[in-house]
Amino acid sequence: MARITINLQEHAWGDIVIWIGGTPVYGARGISYNKNKEKTHLHAAGRDPRGIQHGKRAPSGDITLLQSAVADMNRAARALGYRNFLDVDTDIVVTYLSEYLVVTADKVVGASFSEIPKGIKEGYPYIEITKPFICLAIAEESI
Repeated sequence: MARITINLQEHAWGDIVIWIGGTPVYGARGISYNKNKEKTHLHAAGRDPRGIQHGKRAPSGDITLLQSAVADMNRAARALGYRNFLDVDTDIVVTYLSEYLVVTADKVVGASFSEIPKGIKEGYPYIEITKPFICLAIAEESI
């Protein structure tokens, strides 16, 4: 059965809350995450592939944060006895909240950051840092 909509609404940045280690991150400027799976052609006799071989899964992503949010994360990691946030594996939960749409939450399980880049250019009014991560899984759930 087709669903009838009067005014189609999509999630906007203002609908999203990002949680790292159970704490909302208000200095987040962007996030992306993807499920990856190795795939390769299976060749045998002839020029054309005979099939597609499936390999390992390797989910990953990145999060863009204001410098102050990165500093907060490092302080929290040091308070727990770590050197900095690079030593912490944690879950990231992205909630999509809206009064018009079904609430969904994506859970990035066991995110581990591999670098904390820094830098700024002339004319930029703030420092923004994009931190790549790898993770164990990405779970999607509608509430």
